[in-house]
Amino acid sequence: MQRRQFIRRLAANSNSPTVEKSFQKAVQPTASTRTFGVNSGMNPYAGAWTETEMIHLLRRVTFGASKASVDEIKGMSVSAAVDYLIDNPVQPAATPVNNYTAGGAADTGGVAFGSSWVTAGLPDPTDATIRNTLISNRYNNSFRPWWMGQMVNQPTHILEKITLFWANHFSTNTKDRNLPKAIFQFFKILRTYGLSNFRDLVKQVTIDPIMLYFLSGYTNVKTAPNENYGRELQELFMVGKGPDSHYTEDDVKQAAKVLTGWRVTANTADATYSSSFNASLHDTTDKTFSAFYNNTVIKGQTAANGANETDALIDMILKTDECAKFIVRKLYVWFVYSDINADVEANVITPLAAVFRSANYDIPTVLKALFKSEHFFDPQNFGTIIKSPVDLYVGMVREFKITLAASPVDIMYAHWKNFTDKCNAESQNIGDPPDVAGWDPYSEIPYYRIWISASSLQLKIKNLKAFAGTGVTVSGVKILIDSVAFNKQFLDAGNPDKVVSNFITYLLPVDLTADQKAYMKGELLNHQANDAYWTSAWNDYLANPTNTTSLGLVKKPLDTLVGYITGLAEYLLY
Repeated sequence: MQRRQFIRRLAANSNSPTVEKSFQKAVQPTASTRTFGVNSGMNPYAGAWTETEMIHLLRRVTFGASKASVDEIKGMSVSAAVDYLIDNPVQPAATPVNNYTAGGAADTGGVAFGSSWVTAGLPDPTDATIRNTLISNRYNNSFRPWWMGQMVNQPTHILEKITLFWANHFSTNTKDRNLPKAIFQFFKILRTYGLSNFRDLVKQVTIDPIMLYFLSGYTNVKTAPNENYGRELQELFMVGKGPDSHYTEDDVKQAAKVLTGWRVTANTADATYSSSFNASLHDTTDKTFSAFYNNTVIKGQTAANGANETDALIDMILKTDECAKFIVRKLYVWFVYSDINADVEANVITPLAAVFRSANYDIPTVLKALFKSEHFFDPQNFGTIIKSPVDLYVGMVREFKITLAASPVDIMYAHWKNFTDKCNAESQNIGDPPDVAGWDPYSEIPYYRIWISASSLQLKIKNLKAFAGTGVTVSGVKILIDSVAFNKQFLDAGNPDKVVSNFITYLLPVDLTADQKAYMKGELLNHQANDAYWTSAWNDYLANPTNTTSLGLVKKPLDTLVGYITGLAEYLLY
């Protein structure tokens, strides 16, 4: 189905405030696919720079687009705004803490309540049952909610979005090796190197303990080379399976030999894990690769220098045109649109890959080129991505400025966990994509509507209704959308036409029909003809914000608007 046809179909099915039929009709599978391209390419964008374009940029580069974030970039040019969103990433100041012991007690590993188990130089319990419970608490009840908290509280910056991108790209299954400190370190690598150089990122991932465990690199020795990582390094991490990806089965075998000797050491004194190179386990013979790699020979190093062959392998793969194209395609699917046709391949992917290679695989350079391009701001690319569960819930919290508990620690983490659990229930378990290829909607042949299945659709409807209605109570504290506070952000909040416009602009990626706007305005005016009704009601509330009658007269219609907006199929797009 053509992307704009899909959006029009969503809009056509959204005229009623009743959400279920709108969603159900909008996501019915279809055999048709997008067959047309776009003419826009990589020329610098020189078009309109209004709130609409700013919000489009923020939704794609961060999670949601809060008014505060829009205000941050309003005085900037397109180029300056993109630079602002990518340069100078600030790493999280805090690490996950013990939030899971009752009564403020230390956990069974000796970490005090509210203190970081990541930085605690303490061993894990020796009793297996006690240790497994502790590990589960640290990962499921602390680390994963902590990560959700970083996304919810992110600065106006790409860091958290690109970290999730790399977590999907370099997918690991932590359930197989549930080692909380090592897991934290792996995802810290993605944060630290995810906005640096792709070469450095690949090297760090390759020798990381969690990845060595996950793809059996720690068993890869000269007497019995293990091909798992050598295969995935090419097939999923650097080259892909595209039509011009012609590495061979023998290239996999040769890569496995290059990577022999990497080991993982468990440091029982502080429950951390580290990697090292064992020279005696390394294959020191020459490794000869296929024509796809220009028949490159990676000279066998003496055992003591064998680790250098890993760098040579990565450099060899980076020299192929297909490596840059593969990574650019993955970025495109994540940030722009799920389908890449011949026009996009020619007008966007190929020139953007050339930028990536010429910049020596500098990640910020390729991101800036994409986000500053006319193609990124092409109207055909607005509202064409179905929100992942993380995009949906983190975006909702941020754009509505939903108040979550900031203390005490256990309630704060419980609020964050509420959202990780919702994402998990809708097939996006952060930290644990389903397999080494990542989440299906971002695979090389993506089916982006997979985020909306029959079961997950009902969960979304239920959850959105709750947040837009009476709220969701977690640990005795209610989480809900404050419609009055949302409207109060805008200087023209007393103008009913502007209220309708603000709700649509800031919460939906596409405009609504005249009938839909009329319905929304009618709710504000209590179905009266005079705009002064709303203006008077709003001014009375501002003058008497604690008066229950004044508050009620504005809260009820604004709550109706929130329920209507979040009940539209368009709200699932960005």
